[in-house]
Amino acid sequence: MIDDDPVVLEVCRERLAAAGYEVMIRDQAIGTSRLISQWLPDILLLDVMMPALSGNDLAVILKKSVLTKKLHIILHSSKPDAELSGLIAQTGALGAIQKTADDAEFTSSFRSLAQRVGL
Repeated sequence: MIDDDPVVLEVCRERLAAAGYEVMIRDQAIGTSRLISQWLPDILLLDVMMPALSGNDLAVILKKSVLTKKLHIILHSSKPDAELSGLIAQTGALGAIQKTADDAEFTSSFRSLAQRVGL
């Protein structure tokens, strides 16, 4: 999971860990491509709005790399659904999850997207 907000990182890490997922976190997009090639995650939860390199730009970079082009990316944002739909199409992401204070809603959305790819 990549997000520049430490509170969001910790809340989402706790939610996903409680749901049984192993979670690795990073607080910036710059320099992440190399780490992802080492980590080889099944799914990357990626904040859209980050400084220096946006999540959607990072997703495009990852999808162009031979090592990470098959990575399943889930965008995470508070942007409106219509805008997220466009970003999903632009980036080749698996889907998107709205940022929410509701633990059950977040976990359900994540599981639903993970199940689409057999995870």
